[in-house]
Amino acid sequence: MIKKTAAAVISAVLALCMLTGCGNEIQGHEASVKDSGSNTSSQKITNDSIVPMYDSSAKKADNIDYLNADNMQFYFERLVVAGDSIGFGWQYYGLLPKERVVAQGGLSTMGFSVWEQYETTGMQTGMEKAMKFANPMLLYICLGMNDVNETNIDTFTEQYRDLLKKLHKICPNCLIVVQSITPVASTNEYPKITNSAIKSYNAKLKQMVTELGREDVIYFDAYSSLLNDEKQMDLKYDAGDGLHINTDAYKKLLEDLSKRLNRELAKQRLEAYEEMRKDESSSSSDSQ
Repeated sequence: MIKKTAAAVISAVLALCMLTGCGNEIQGHEASVKDSGSNTSSQKITNDSIVPMYDSSAKKADNIDYLNADNMQFYFERLVVAGDSIGFGWQYYGLLPKERVVAQGGLSTMGFSVWEQYETTGMQTGMEKAMKFANPMLLYICLGMNDVNETNIDTFTEQYRDLLKKLHKICPNCLIVVQSITPVASTNEYPKITNSAIKSYNAKLKQMVTELGREDVIYFDAYSSLLNDEKQMDLKYDAGDGLHINTDAYKKLLEDLSKRLNRELAKQRLEAYEEMRKDESSSSSDSQ
């Protein structure tokens, strides 16, 4: 019963997000949004996506006792998630605290950079301040679903490339994982977003990451992780609208992500980053 209620809540909230237009035009709007105290107020926003914040207390994850794949606990302890509603789900389901989530429902790739109401710090801030506060060493980016809805495929990859450049400047000594766009189920309520389109965007996204040729940027095929035999999102991962995903899906992604990172020897790389940060901190202290 609890799972059904939670699925209904998240489906309704995310449906509002999609229906209000999760596009790429950046405009000013007066919108009623729910603040961290669950009060409603009129606020100026800089993205054309208007969506109320989730009530993060509505759903708590089970004890995280499923971290049993090689190095999964290591990666999970260092994970910071950035992105749209798929990214925000890590916080919504209680998998990660808000201090490790820089995400908001309804954002496109370009919208992610200009959004001014991330609550990562406990106050509403822009992307750069929120990212510096989170100080990621392992940054997992979930973006693209809203671009499929609104953005030209070439514009999408150009904007994603620009975003990665910004993140490298903001977050040095950081391993970035670019998650592919996740699939939709047979019950998908958004006809403009199809698996055929998603696959095309993912192929272009993977090509862009490959062409970057950076060892600190890894492409992760989350799309394949959630498929059933019919090559659609498995309904056991559906949050209720055929597009957004539930707790079991995030657990599956974490397990498959850990395997992907192991193939890239990411644990050793992250340990090296930690040593570099310690050395930088020590040098800074000595110079004072």
